[in-house]
Amino acid sequence: MSEADFEYQEKIRRLAVKIVKHYRGKGPENVKVRLDNESQITIEIKGILSSLSEILLKEGAADLVEEYWKVLKPYLERGFMEELIETVGCRFSYSWRLCDLYHEGRSVIIQLNKSV
Repeated sequence: MSEADFEYQEKIRRLAVKIVKHYRGKGPENVKVRLDNESQITIEIKGILSSLSEILLKEGAADLVEEYWKVLKPYLERGFMEELIETVGCRFSYSWRLCDLYHEGRSVIIQLNKSV
């Protein structure tokens, strides 16, 4: 991996940590950024849930956690989209999914597809 690619990955990783800290109050456990190809970036974030979400899961209210994410997503988009575009270097579309919501290793996977 070139030095430029490494620095690019690190910029994206730091921004992901900043966003998680914003809504969670503390940073995630782990953030991995993978440059899949020129137009696709995958970000895996572990330790993504807020304290409230953790409580809801422990009490069996996972459906409320999923509803919470539906509210949180547009909020984070409004607050961070311009900084994301600047960091990525262009406009992009993205998809995301919560993984292993019911297990300790839960994470969110975000896939960015850069507009070329």
